[in-house]
Amino acid sequence: MPLFNRFLIGLVFCTLSQSLHAALPPDIEQAIKRFIQKSPTVNGLRVETEWLEPNLTIPACLGGSVEILTPPGARLWGRSTIQLRCTKAAWLINVQVNIHAYGDYVVASRYLPFGQKLEIGDIRVIEGDLTVLPDDVLRNPRAAYERILGKSLQMGMPIGLNDLKESAVIKVGDPVRIQLTGKDFQVSGEGIAQTPGMIGDMVRVRLSDGQVLQGKVLRPGIISVSME
Repeated sequence: MPLFNRFLIGLVFCTLSQSLHAALPPDIEQAIKRFIQKSPTVNGLRVETEWLEPNLTIPACLGGSVEILTPPGARLWGRSTIQLRCTKAAWLINVQVNIHAYGDYVVASRYLPFGQKLEIGDIRVIEGDLTVLPDDVLRNPRAAYERILGKSLQMGMPIGLNDLKESAVIKVGDPVRIQLTGKDFQVSGEGIAQTPGMIGDMVRVRLSDGQVLQGKVLRPGIISVSME
């Protein structure tokens, strides 16, 4: 085939391809962006929308208007599906998008070992794409203070709620109330904590007569000792 003919065929094919795969109309793009921005999922965050199928063809909606919706149970976060529906023309099209939501989150300001009790100098707040981070990432540094790390973190790593444990609710020397339970009886008394503990931990408590018992921390200041 002559080179000129091949050029003409290629030009025709390119033109047909462009006509069949026109980009989303600007008004539809803007309507989708407004729809996403109003979603409770992004909660007023700065949002950028990436079109995963930028050359998707949208048929005409003669005699009606295009409705924007999401599939049942869908979450507008990260890779998502937006639906365009024209009831008048009886068509429904899925538009694949990648939603980037930018906001503040908490990271380690230095290497933090397992068991570290977090203080102001241990963390800092940066801005980034929240959709690529774990759902439990902390947005407010106050939620991290005075808590204990359940794993070590490298500098710059995000801090999640599940990475943290409550600091000790009972410290050595704290006065505590003891709930002593046995078969068919329950009594209470006072004691002094000999070991620290968080809720659910076992700690040792010294009674006024010098006896030392071991019990479970129920809540701040309350220890349960079972005699069964």
